[in-house]
Amino acid sequence: MLPPPQHNPILPKTLISSKRLSSYQNVFRPANDIELIGVYLWNTHVCGALYPLIHMAEITLRNAIDQALVAELGTFWWSGTRLRHRSYTHEAATPRTVQALRGNFIKATRKYIDEIRSRHRTQGHIAPNHDGVLAKTELSTWEFLLDAEFMGRGLIWPKHMPSVFRGPWPAPRASTVLGHARNLVATLRHFRNRLFHHEPAWKRYGVHTEADALEHLRDKVSRIEALLALIHPDNPQGLQKNGLLQAAHRACTANEIRRFQNLVHIHDIHSLNTLDELVDHCILTNCVLKAKLPRRRSQQFFILPS
Repeated sequence: MLPPPQHNPILPKTLISSKRLSSYQNVFRPANDIELIGVYLWNTHVCGALYPLIHMAEITLRNAIDQALVAELGTFWWSGTRLRHRSYTHEAATPRTVQALRGNFIKATRKYIDEIRSRHRTQGHIAPNHDGVLAKTELSTWEFLLDAEFMGRGLIWPKHMPSVFRGPWPAPRASTVLGHARNLVATLRHFRNRLFHHEPAWKRYGVHTEADALEHLRDKVSRIEALLALIHPDNPQGLQKNGLLQAAHRACTANEIRRFQNLVHIHDIHSLNTLDELVDHCILTNCVLKAKLPRRRSQQFFILPS
């Protein structure tokens, strides 16, 4: 992430619409253009910090479900009538969720075939590839698959839930856990769509202040963590070891907003002891500090926890 601008920015007036910036103005109340563009850049920083968590949750959920269903239903478990649903009869109309799920796999298959044709410049028949189709599925696919329509005797749920959700369950009843997982995935999908469409990550109904925005973001991080931990207990630890979880939590703080607004204190480092104290403070509080050396006062740098 680039450091915040050190000059009076022209970016807000030339490259970003006033309508988009007005929401930042109303919620964060910046005093000038530097603070306004700073909080705008902070939002992009938050999106970047949260992306690894969203990616990990989506990929691990997809793979956990796929591995469980391949073992029972075969490689293309989504094709034909292999995937049965609860309300199926010859006369009844197919439920909307089931139709949407099938539509997603049809779309994913077409995307895979179109990509292969474009890449290899071929017009002949292309057989679908399991991994290729799976990689083209949308996140809503897995939300649909967690619907209660697939829960019952002889269906995929609750039979495969222990192998898909290996972490601690929030409730003893499988139906409750399935509903909980589906809600977490729905939250993830809506939030992911906001980020990927360059919408403010912090924005939603009821957010009126900076404190509201930060609380909303922290809630989203905790929900993504909950989904990751439900899929496998080692998921959060893996992200923590790489510093990604700490980075996500750190991004959703007022201190990071101030950093991008150039409002943080600059620490003078006169000795190794001072540096050591600052590093300890960064680690203990999971924050970024700005510092400079006495002989190079014009050169500033950040101290980040690993």
